[in-house]
Amino acid sequence: MNCSPRRTLILVTAACAFLAGAAFASGPQEHLLYTFGGQPDGAGPAATLIADAAGNLYGTTFVGGNGLCIWSGGAQNGCGAIFELSPPASGTGPWTETVLYSFQGGLDGALPYAGLVMDAAGNLYGAAQVGGEGTQLNGTIYELSPPAVSGGAWTFTKLYTFQVSSSTDGDFPMGTLVFDHAGNLYGTTQGGGTSNQGTVFELSPPSASGGPWTETVLHSFAGTDGWGPVAGLYIDGGGNLYGTTVYGGLHTNGCGSGCGVAFKLLPSSGGTWTEQLLHRFDAQDGANPYGGLTFYRGNYFGTTASNTKTAGTVFELTPGHGGPWTLTTIHTFNDVSDGRTPYSGVTFDASGNLYGTTYGGGLNSYGTVYKLSPPVSGGAWTETLLENFSYPLTISPVGGLLLKGNKLFGTVSDCNGSFTAGCSISGNVFVITNF
Repeated sequence: MNCSPRRTLILVTAACAFLAGAAFASGPQEHLLYTFGGQPDGAGPAATLIADAAGNLYGTTFVGGNGLCIWSGGAQNGCGAIFELSPPASGTGPWTETVLYSFQGGLDGALPYAGLVMDAAGNLYGAAQVGGEGTQLNGTIYELSPPAVSGGAWTFTKLYTFQVSSSTDGDFPMGTLVFDHAGNLYGTTQGGGTSNQGTVFELSPPSASGGPWTETVLHSFAGTDGWGPVAGLYIDGGGNLYGTTVYGGLHTNGCGSGCGVAFKLLPSSGGTWTEQLLHRFDAQDGANPYGGLTFYRGNYFGTTASNTKTAGTVFELTPGHGGPWTLTTIHTFNDVSDGRTPYSGVTFDASGNLYGTTYGGGLNSYGTVYKLSPPVSGGAWTETLLENFSYPLTISPVGGLLLKGNKLFGTVSDCNGSFTAGCSISGNVFVITNF
């Protein structure tokens, strides 16, 4: 590894010593691939990464970039960025970051908390939490298209601006989008809708090239059925949508705003959608599911950021096949020993092992990466800690993990998860190997 003063890798002596020692150690090892600098490359990555077939990573940063941003407390912090991180051609050496787009905080939007989704042509799609109409807090949906000639500029296109003047449209889109087989995009907004408690929406491509995309609100949450979805959706082969809301549902055991729900939306031939509540959390079995649902072998898995022990859970939802769904808590976090407050969802490997992150807790109180192995003959899931994050190198992961090529890729915010106007610490991209 080249430990010369380059910003493409962490720039402190401790990091070089850490990586040098990792080469001789056994067990899981964390390596830092890139450290953000705020401007012009971005700061505060909050979403799970995606990868293309060549192994390039793509993601968003909540702030940073070169935009003169009214949303983040001044121009020095920027409005957020979209980035590509490319591996070294030789297989060793520094990764290279390229800023594909910097949000300017006007009609294009600002503060992209959501991650990206890629279509077959390599176009990237995502959501910006605010902006779109001057200083209105509504948000946008965008497309970023690769250049026709290698090395050229990517093309940003705003597909939709949420309508602040509407009493039914959503606002504050924070979740990663998902495609169906027909090319329609689906997502959630944390606010807006008929009760101002969030929506699920569909964005349909134009029938003729260059025309406007069409947005349809599929469901407005009303509180008892959920409130404030932050995560994106899962779509099954029948076009049903699955997701979570952070609040709403039951107001029990200290959940003043509701403990959150897991839900399913079913389309009908008449174009209407019907919500089915899969589970209403009650704090004892978990509360505040910020992450979305992950489908694996017939069941759905997710996390709650807290429970009556305040540390959070990993849960499994089993379909009822005509009856109620069953929630099983497969792991309860214990703060210091293995982490607390998992904000992200989970990912699986081919053997059925589950991986995720916690924002806080662990030995150093700055979060963890964990692995849960499925039970044998009806026993309990087995937890293995893959990483205890520590200050100042890596702290407070908010997003989930990307599993690719027997490696786990993720981001840490280095903003204490606050993502406020004063967030000026940069954040890192990391990889975990040998697990």
